[in-house]
Amino acid sequence: MQIVSSDGKIGYSSSVEFAPNDILYMLKDLPDACCIFKVLTDPFGTVKDMLFLFVNEKYAQLTGKHSAELIGTTFYSSVTNQDEDWIKFSYQAAILRQSSINRTYNSTFDKWFEFWAVPVYQKGFCAYIIHDVTADKRDEDVRRFQTNTNNLVIECAKAASTPDFNRGIKRVLRKIGQTIEADKVYVIRNEGDKIKERYDWFSKTCAAELPSKKIFEKYDLISIWTNLLQGKPFFYMNDISAAAEKYPELYSEYIAGKCSRFAVVELKDKDGHIGFLVADNYQLELNVNIGEVMETVAAFITYQIRNHELTEELMYLGGHDALTGLGNRYALNQDTSLLSKTSCPVGVCYTDINGLKAINDEKGHEAGDRIIVDTANSFSSVFKKKNCYRIGGDEFVAVVPDVDKDKFTELVEKFRSKSKDVAIAVGYEWAEHSKDIKSVIKKADEAMYRNKAQYYKNHERRHANNI
Repeated sequence: MQIVSSDGKIGYSSSVEFAPNDILYMLKDLPDACCIFKVLTDPFGTVKDMLFLFVNEKYAQLTGKHSAELIGTTFYSSVTNQDEDWIKFSYQAAILRQSSINRTYNSTFDKWFEFWAVPVYQKGFCAYIIHDVTADKRDEDVRRFQTNTNNLVIECAKAASTPDFNRGIKRVLRKIGQTIEADKVYVIRNEGDKIKERYDWFSKTCAAELPSKKIFEKYDLISIWTNLLQGKPFFYMNDISAAAEKYPELYSEYIAGKCSRFAVVELKDKDGHIGFLVADNYQLELNVNIGEVMETVAAFITYQIRNHELTEELMYLGGHDALTGLGNRYALNQDTSLLSKTSCPVGVCYTDINGLKAINDEKGHEAGDRIIVDTANSFSSVFKKKNCYRIGGDEFVAVVPDVDKDKFTELVEKFRSKSKDVAIAVGYEWAEHSKDIKSVIKKADEAMYRNKAQYYKNHERRHANNI
């Protein structure tokens, strides 16, 4: 209330009094729902009900009645969409004189409300102010939803960034699977309809296995996923029973009882398609955007797979001969170094193609390369490819660990019999202990050169292998 002092200054009185009806009139015009209760207790002080002393129309609308119908009635006799917690909050406010602020979801109105329960007047009385926070709650949910999605993507990026490719991809799949509560999450690396690799994560409660290679090939799952995606990066089906009519055999043989829903995203980079990321039996109510997560993580996985395969290829080329696929001299040195640190029986066989230069000169290098490849194939088929090395243009060596002398001699003779159409020199050596492997290799090499020299005593050098 505005007042004028004796010196002419305008001020405001701090002792303005309002009648109870004035206060109630102001409460009626609150922008939020409001009511005042007198709590009703039993002889032991337990709140059993609340008596309406005041209700504005906004509160009355929430109950589906007029304010006049509520005033003078009790909460339980008048309100149908009751919240049992109101007894607790009314006790705290009216009896304990403690304010509280809470949020609740009202399914009748499909709205979120924030209500304040506050003590008023004297012990035994309380008021409720109820504010519609649906818009705020949904904004918060959207922000939380996006934050959870972003955080999961960041966690997956960190998990993928590890020198150990297999461990990294396992950690990524596990993080996705645990967050979306899936039965399994897996990556299929394919080229056309052929599967090159599979990486997977299973929940502890999952009993179903991944589709077998036989299932993939029989029903061409690669083509099915490709058709479902229709050029889009992500596809999901929350009720896979819809596929029973279109794919009845696949459904009855693999899907029924094993997969109720799935999501698939394509693994693709600038060089094209490399595979799929798939999640089976995830939860429907999620706190992340499964599509955004899988699409983003697919990019990480694609990069990691490409990088891993490039590394593997470089490592393979660094240790293998490009023409024959056998190990090269570097691989031989690495493997024999490890072998020298163990103690096991070992056999070494050297072979050399006689007259290869003459073949290259007279028939061309393609003819010479064919003989090299054929000899390498024969050599590795007898001594096993993992034990064979090409260490020169026409020179090969096999280092066979854990083999007894008779068996190794038998292998050497088998190789000689397979190579009757090609003039070769062969030398071999067997030792009981691999620790002196260098000496064993040297003796086999010397034996091969003695055999080669003997061959050229009986054959004109330029006509060796002239076939």
